[in-house]
Amino acid sequence: MIESKDLKCVSVFKDLSNDELDRIKIYVSEETFKKGTTLFKEGMRGGVMYIVKSGEIEIFQKARPSEISLAKLKAGSFVGEMSMIDDEPRSASARISANAVLLIITKASFREIITKNAESGNKILLSFLKMLSTRLRDTNKKVLTTV
Repeated sequence: MIESKDLKCVSVFKDLSNDELDRIKIYVSEETFKKGTTLFKEGMRGGVMYIVKSGEIEIFQKARPSEISLAKLKAGSFVGEMSMIDDEPRSASARISANAVLLIITKASFREIITKNAESGNKILLSFLKMLSTRLRDTNKKVLTTV
């Protein structure tokens, strides 16, 4: 069973009250994955956001002849958030790099959260915007240092 504390440690939910988290947790499922499991591949359609409760996810892109590791996500981290916002294909691949328990939010559930819980939804969307802005700034810095 999902508990409010499982969501509270995730940055996009940290500003929500326990009451708000209690209303949201009904939209979240939990699943266990073994090391080596591919969650999704670059180019696939999205529709699911994964939150790491325990274990680790590796984000990578194919680069002939090998792969480029972009990030390793641990407890409290999440991936797939862009698919909650747009309908574009996945920009990278993700696989389980250490046995993991993940919390899962589908796009349909996410949409219900933000429409049925307007105040909570606004807080979540603002957190998404802050996080995406931070990631974009970090990417810009990386690009500038490699040029």
